Amino acid sequence: PVARWIDPDWLEDKCEDCECSLCFGVMVEPASACVEVHSFCRGCYVKALVGQKKCPACRRPVADESKLARNRQLEGIIGKLRLRCEHGEKREEAGGPPAAKRAKLEPAASMTVQALRKELRQRGLKTPGTKPELVARLEEDRKQGAGCKWKGRVGGLAAHLLECQWVPVKCPNEGCTESPPRKDLAEHEATCGMRKVKCAHCEGQMEHQLLAEHEGSCTLAKVECPNEGCSVLHMRGAMNLHREKCEHEEVACSCPGCDARLLRKDMDAHFEATHLGPGVSAVKLLQSAYDRIAALQAVAESEQGNLSPAPTTWVFNWRADGWKTGHFSSEPHSFGGGVTGQCVLLVNANDSPFVGFEFKGIDRGRVHATFSIIDKHDKTLRRVHVVGSSTAPAESDFTNALYKGRQFTPTAEEKVQSERADGSIRLRAVVRLFPDLAA
Repeated sequence: PVARWIDPDWLEDKCEDCECSLCFGVMVEPASACVEVHSFCRGCYVKALVGQKKCPACRRPVADESKLARNRQLEGIIGKLRLRCEHGEKREEAGGPPAAKRAKLEPAASMTVQALRKELRQRGLKTPGTKPELVARLEEDRKQGAGCKWKGRVGGLAAHLLECQWVPVKCPNEGCTESPPRKDLAEHEATCGMRKVKCAHCEGQMEHQLLAEHEGSCTLAKVECPNEGCSVLHMRGAMNLHREKCEHEEVACSCPGCDARLLRKDMDAHFEATHLGPGVSAVKLLQSAYDRIAALQAVAESEQGNLSPAPTTWVFNWRADGWKTGHFSSEPHSFGGGVTGQCVLLVNANDSPFVGFEFKGIDRGRVHATFSIIDKHDKTLRRVHVVGSSTAPAESDFTNALYKGRQFTPTAEEKVQSERADGSIRLRAVVRLFPDLAA
């Protein structure tokens, strides 16, 4: 049985009486209801009866579709008709001399690479390769004729289409609109940009076409320290922990009145030679420090009216998928003035999670923060990190680091007490942001 529309052009045997005058295809399940035995596709006949209960040809009354009789004699004739696969050569291509057909085509050697690939795609062929390879592939296919070479009977068409390698098959990857020939589906799936892949660092799942961009910003990816001369690898999201100690980081001299900036590894030698060595005038050094303090005090007083010294406090509560590898962030919070803050838990494969925070919209500030693990009864299980204090908040520079925080190691007991019925855990951070009067 055939349950699909067939273009009469694919028939090798001529049979005008086998064509449906409603859909202009070869009749599928021919049926009739009038005394003249006018036959049409059963599906076409049923649709025609919706508007009027008459035979579409002779206009004789037909009560309803229950009166349709299967024309088995015509069905048997149609089933024996010879035809080509609809995914093979068209009649006009196969009927005439191959040379006559090729004369209408532009010679492959004179076509551009873009044109070569376009025709190869239309023929269901592979498109990668150099121009000579594309030319050879196209010329060979033009000689052989493109598409499926199957020939059979109408009655065997349905079974053939179930295994025909030229039938377009929709890519199963969600979001992909490609429908390559069945013979190329496996190759397409292996290279489809919409196929789902996992990040090797955080194990997050995403489309392959987004993987490169994600890996370029994944906070759990190991990256090399950006300081020239240092080759240490560290998680991108916690690189600031390394840079706070990196010997190749450029830092400012801590001596009041000195504007020197050197690599951390050279700072001790600079301090000893410049500020503690022979011939260094202590009076001159102190005077320079006093001048610097006076200048900073003048700036602070002039800006005092534009700053609010009161700290802004917010309690972050957020969820993580247990203690497995991943990047788990809280909802961002606005601290006003265009400043937003967010807390994060980064869990790596070494069982040394990182907890911290980041601020956007501000370069410098003073922070007091506490980070805690919450047990399954919503009580504080352990305070894992403290930044500064309410009376002495920590000075923080937010210009060159993604997150400020530290790594810690949860005990086995803490893991058990913190995991909830669904396997998740909860964290809490109380963050107070003080305006930086020296900014």
